[in-house]
Amino acid sequence: MIGTVAILNVSAGDTKLTFDPKMPAEVARAAKVVKDMLRRGFALLVEVGSDDKGPLYRRVHDFDEATTEYIIAGTPDDQDDSHEQKQASTPRARRQGKAAAKPRRIPAQTAKVVAVARTAGG
Repeated sequence: MIGTVAILNVSAGDTKLTFDPKMPAEVARAAKVVKDMLRRGFALLVEVGSDDKGPLYRRVHDFDEATTEYIIAGTPDDQDDSHEQKQASTPRARRQGKAAAKPRRIPAQTAKVVAVARTAGG
């Protein structure tokens, strides 16, 4: 499977980036574009599974260019019930009585991602 980023763009038409392991130069270029999109405020949504209603997405918070991995916040369901993970690690989470979610890494070579500019409107 080849990872893809579908960039939704009203004025210039939609664009697609690929993370094909057989094309390292293209992967490096795509990684720089993804990092730049995050810096510019794009919302990147990575598919993390599906249910009976369709695909489930999580927002990408960062991208590691060195390993070409998307970094997303985990969900409480992603964590086990160990004592250390039940303890909140941020002041806001402690005030709200919630444990902070552990970040997850998803390899770009296998991920389906949709990107939307913050000025996309609707």
